[in-house]
Amino acid sequence: MSELIRKQICEGVTFDTIEDSRFKAGRMNIKLITPISRATAAENALLACVLARSCKKYPDFTSLSRRLNELYGAALFPVIRKVGEHQVIAFVASGLEDRYALRGECISAELAELLCSVIFEPKLIDGHFDEEDVEQERRQMLEQIDAEFNDKRGYAMKRCIEIMCRDELYSVSRYGNREEMLAVTGDDLVSAWKKLLDNAAVSAMRLGSGSVQGVYDTIESRFAGRPRRIKGAAKIISEVSEVKRAVETDEISQSKHIMGYRIKYPETARECIATSMMSVMLGGAPTSKLFLNVREKQSLCYYCACAADNEKGIMIIDSGVETDKIEKTEKAVTEQVQLMKNGDITDDELIHAKLLLKNAYISSLDSLGAMDNYYCTRVLRESPVSPRQSAEIAESITRDEIIELASHIKLDTVFSLVGN
Repeated sequence: MSELIRKQICEGVTFDTIEDSRFKAGRMNIKLITPISRATAAENALLACVLARSCKKYPDFTSLSRRLNELYGAALFPVIRKVGEHQVIAFVASGLEDRYALRGECISAELAELLCSVIFEPKLIDGHFDEEDVEQERRQMLEQIDAEFNDKRGYAMKRCIEIMCRDELYSVSRYGNREEMLAVTGDDLVSAWKKLLDNAAVSAMRLGSGSVQGVYDTIESRFAGRPRRIKGAAKIISEVSEVKRAVETDEISQSKHIMGYRIKYPETARECIATSMMSVMLGGAPTSKLFLNVREKQSLCYYCACAADNEKGIMIIDSGVETDKIEKTEKAVTEQVQLMKNGDITDDELIHAKLLLKNAYISSLDSLGAMDNYYCTRVLRESPVSPRQSAEIAESITRDEIIELASHIKLDTVFSLVGN
């Protein structure tokens, strides 16, 4: 139960199945994976939203919604992610499991057909997307971008990454920026659609207990004989010549202090899990070094958290602080990082980090959406391990493995967003 089974339809196109009969609703997705680029991020994001609102057979939002209601209130929506230096455009459908259909319908196969229709057979008018559809989705995307700007904690971390990775694709946002979104034309969307269908790697997934064969046959019929591959591995930088520093001001009462680090790129599943554990021990739990020492004992900040990106090899430590405590907070954070690099890791810290990480992995089995998210963040890995396997590996991680990974931590960029 809940273990991934993978089939390869052709080069660059995989079909994954997770069989799980605990849920009354099933879930499926088709993910188009392409290197992220400043030239294409905004148009790909906008395209996903335009495609998901209609198709040739159901040419408006009302008719598509009516069809989803006929399928026992199914849902269909896009999800746009950045995984490493790739943009993942996912089309997700969820609906009642086949065994609950009142008239014996194969709901999963019908949803798979609808999902493919949205991707392959969009509503085009004289070869162009409907202008009203494009403008409505553009307005919503601009609201998303503005919301990210107004979240000052998220904005500060984003700015740190932009400065830290200014010559790397990782600096590009999953949606692009406001100016790029405004500049996308209808012709850009048609071109982006054709390029994604021809070139993007494809990862399809069926989660639940419905008809796997019906879903597989539908997706295979669309993608078989159209090989492609994931292009462009992430640019990994392990050495830092000098620490970059930047400060911005804004009308905020609580300053944000962000420290960006280069870390070892984890090649294996075990190294990924050990890197996540290192991040948890530093600042991912109430028992972490940063929480207990920087926030609690020294009272230097309102929060101090740590997160590592395994698909890029960077780690971000972010703090909410009073402006006059920024320097002291940075010094205290640096001390805690150095303690970990020196091997100052207690048995309790290791035990608590293992418990938290194992619980996070096992909790991802509580819903199909959480399982979907778990595997989506690992979509670039050739053979992703399951949540249960991740929990088992986490239990076996040693102190020495954490210390070895910590020895590669190098401060790269410091960014502060301070109040006027």
